[in-house]
Amino acid sequence: MAERTPNLNTLVGRHSGRDLPGHSSPRPYLHPVRSLAGAMLTEVAPEDHPHHLGLSIAFADLNGTNFWGGSTFTPDGPAVLPNHGRQVPSGWTDSPTEASPTGAAGTVVWRSEQGVDVAVEQRNIRCFSHPQPGTWSLSVESVMVPAGNVGRLEVSSSAVKGRAGAGYGGIFWRFPAPRSQPLVLSANGEGAAAAHGSRSPWLAISTTVDGAPVSVVLAQGGSLRPWFVRTAGYLGAGPAVAWSEKAVAVAASPLAQSLHAVIHDGLVETPTQAVELLQHHPGIPALSPPDRTP
Repeated sequence: MAERTPNLNTLVGRHSGRDLPGHSSPRPYLHPVRSLAGAMLTEVAPEDHPHHLGLSIAFADLNGTNFWGGSTFTPDGPAVLPNHGRQVPSGWTDSPTEASPTGAAGTVVWRSEQGVDVAVEQRNIRCFSHPQPGTWSLSVESVMVPAGNVGRLEVSSSAVKGRAGAGYGGIFWRFPAPRSQPLVLSANGEGAAAAHGSRSPWLAISTTVDGAPVSVVLAQGGSLRPWFVRTAGYLGAGPAVAWSEKAVAVAASPLAQSLHAVIHDGLVETPTQAVELLQHHPGIPALSPPDRTP
């Protein structure tokens, strides 16, 4: 029997980001995201990257504005420039459905450093129960279109500009600093190097929080984008919208993103276990069982 539906407001902290400093590219974010046992799985404004904000959506370059925070990659290397935009949430309401009795949805306006609206986004956050004990599911979904007279959206990244492997940008999950080396699994094999840049249908990250094992298994919706995965220096992951080339969106063809997560109190040690956990997440398409061939 499935456990009682988790409550979004008790497992996830929601913040508007309005009080953040400008160099962090103020934006709404989720923190803390907790497991059912209480393990905290997000981190905000860590010393190494003060502009990392739990679970949020951010781009290093959207139509020339830095919506990621921190430095901007230039031909001369990273530089802190006065080019930080902000995301302004409005009209947010609870949005329960039969499948997800707890959820929230609303509009986010992406505003440039000059105060010009660049994009309008509809964002949806949903919370689901899971039949596996000590487990629940989360979905973050986003659809963006150009604002007002803006003809098109162009998403770039440091990788597009020449910094190899730095294709980050999109829905991004910053985890707390792990006490030991996290276990990273994907359809491409074990380890962050195998997952980084891959279009694996899923990504599993297992770590230890306060001495207890906990895992997050991630999947994308729609077309698969390369995964940005980092475990050296900090632990963070997310689908990369502009991994090696710009992504372009217009009103008739919006920029759609989604990230689905299964939060599990325990280790995810095999691809089979990861896929089985995701198969009970109602927000994602059915996944094929992993290849069991050694």
